[in-house]
Amino acid sequence: MEKDPITTEEMRILELNAQYLGVTHSMLMQNAGREVARIVTKTSKVENKHIAILCGLGGNGGDGIVAARYLDEAGAYVDVYLLGDEKAIRNKDALLNWEILNNLHEILISELPTESAVKSCRAIKEADILIDGIMGFGLRSKLREPLLTAVKMINKSTATKYSIDIPSGIDSETGVVHGVAVKADHTIALHAPKIGMTKAKEFVGKLHVVSIGIPKEAKYNCGLGDLQPFKQLRDLHSKKGDFGRVLVVGGSDVYSGAPALAGMAALRTGVDLVSVLAPEPVVSAIRSYSPNLMVTSLGTQILLPETVESVIEHAKNNHVVALGPGLGLEQQTKVAVTSIVEQLVKLETPLVLDADGLKAMASSELKLNPVLTVMTPHWGELSILMDEDLGDDTSLRNRVDQAVACAKKFNSTILLKGSVDVIAEPNGRFKLNRTGTSAMTVGGTGDVLTGIVAALLATDESAFYAAAAAAFISGVAGEMAFDERGDHIVATDCIENIHRVFDM
Repeated sequence: MEKDPITTEEMRILELNAQYLGVTHSMLMQNAGREVARIVTKTSKVENKHIAILCGLGGNGGDGIVAARYLDEAGAYVDVYLLGDEKAIRNKDALLNWEILNNLHEILISELPTESAVKSCRAIKEADILIDGIMGFGLRSKLREPLLTAVKMINKSTATKYSIDIPSGIDSETGVVHGVAVKADHTIALHAPKIGMTKAKEFVGKLHVVSIGIPKEAKYNCGLGDLQPFKQLRDLHSKKGDFGRVLVVGGSDVYSGAPALAGMAALRTGVDLVSVLAPEPVVSAIRSYSPNLMVTSLGTQILLPETVESVIEHAKNNHVVALGPGLGLEQQTKVAVTSIVEQLVKLETPLVLDADGLKAMASSELKLNPVLTVMTPHWGELSILMDEDLGDDTSLRNRVDQAVACAKKFNSTILLKGSVDVIAEPNGRFKLNRTGTSAMTVGGTGDVLTGIVAALLATDESAFYAAAAAAFISGVAGEMAFDERGDHIVATDCIENIHRVFDM
């Protein structure tokens, strides 16, 4: 349970990550309904009182339906009104609990599918206590009938009014009232207040924050919820490039595979276009990996300071730059990398820094942008970046502390790779990713991760969200490859399983 307000997206991530940990949506609904009833019985006399619960067709309505059983047990006379047709209940757990009420005889249940049905409902006018389970978090538009009339009738009533999670009609993100909203005497926030409520306090009444059983680890461990911001539905009128253009700057006179793997991983993650800018000796080799990559030569044997302006011009035609895979460690390359990073930061271009690009940053004093930049070191690279002995690399607490310290030093989001990945921000926020397998020690999997991060950054989500989701995706794709090939996987096997992770 959290006291600080959270966003709609954060709440969705928490619920899904709780489910990933085994706490089902049904469990959360049962807990929510019980807690709603507990607050009502704690703050109002309910025995022999008439309670009317108005329920929508989603999870918020399901919470109200569950609460009805507990309030009935507490001695109240309970009526439950479904604002719509029971056949239209879209939440399977809400439907299950509605069917339970069908088996009970002491709780009156009715459907109010129309505006006129709501207006003719005497119980709404005569109840001692009204419970608003109409709409939960996530409302983005004006209430439609019969919900609109139900809210208006609740507000006209002299009953004591309770809202579940957030008063119906309030945008949980912005606090905007969409036409009309329930003016509650009490609001029972589930797990945490929603941030929109802080901007519409006059509707909230007395705020009660209750626990619904979301484990603390759901906040700190990556799970399916972290994918949610990146599961975009593509509009029928979408055109090429709408879902991201990524520029990979990598390769040297020796290395060709790294930038190709990063580019292919970005494409498999869902980005529309990937360009690779590479030194002349490896251009043909990178082109041969896949016709899906658009490969351009830097015109030099390695990345040099004189190619910086060319890189920046290419970057301006892309949404994200992935810099570092296979670049090599020549001194002139390091100088070029530092210059490129400095200009990309000024241009506010989202950036992933990996491999040799990281090492080039070690001696710089550049400050990045933690909302737009992800650095992806392993422990050895982190030591180089921090220029000191970091101590025990097997201590998870130490790994978290050092990742946060590096995030502060460079003002960047850090994705510290390892058996447990650590994603850290300069403000101290961190997440842990426990997906993956030891078979992923094979070369190239780090480049795959770089490509995934770059693709997710192209969605305009923050670097922290992109890094957390990318770590999860990379690890699960590796687990899927391991299930197929055991300890004999290669990096391309991971790439070919990326799409399956999004189907989970």
